[in-house]
Amino acid sequence: MFGFFKKKKKGAEVMQLRGFPGDIGTLKCLIMAAEKNIKLDIAVLDVENDAHKQADYLKISPFGKYPYIQEDDAIAIGAEAALAYLDTRGNGFFNPKKAQFFGHQNYWWQVAESINDDIQVMLNEAASSKQVGSADKIKIEKVLDELDAFLSGKKFIVGEYSYADVHWTANLYALEVSGHKELIEARPNITGWYTKVKQRPSIATLPTLEDIKQKQLNAA
Repeated sequence: MFGFFKKKKKGAEVMQLRGFPGDIGTLKCLIMAAEKNIKLDIAVLDVENDAHKQADYLKISPFGKYPYIQEDDAIAIGAEAALAYLDTRGNGFFNPKKAQFFGHQNYWWQVAESINDDIQVMLNEAASSKQVGSADKIKIEKVLDELDAFLSGKKFIVGEYSYADVHWTANLYALEVSGHKELIEARPNITGWYTKVKQRPSIATLPTLEDIKQKQLNAA
């Protein structure tokens, strides 16, 4: 069953997460699960060796998308579906209650996603110590400038901690571990926000650069 509304059965196993430590989408799922106090059974899906293209995985994810969450017979495939499912579990909900905040939240997580591929290239290069693509650094800086201006006077991106903060925490963490912390430090409002979110326990669940190189994920 592919869905988000299956109730957990009494005595069911711990929720499973299959992802890759160097994948920004997987980082987002780790952050969300930790923020919601959800315990995960975590296993590495070695996408560098095409594990997501193998027949057994394609039975679960026909298009090879990842990461994926499974709880009993409920499966959520891909980062957005997995995040939506995680938000139905655990403590509270991350979607803002006010409509104006909901719109801003969705805008800012979409903006975060607009530079995911470029930041992913930087992270891949840091983990492999070789050039694996071309990141549009000018685009990243332009988007960061926009976020920095928007964050002026704000504790979190929109109201309370939300999906937008999850997306941006993963992006900035990936920038930091890939050796591009200067892009954060050059922007005072982003620096202030990132300093606050790094104090949250969810950061401790994320893999270090060495973990990424060794293809290791830690249980949440």
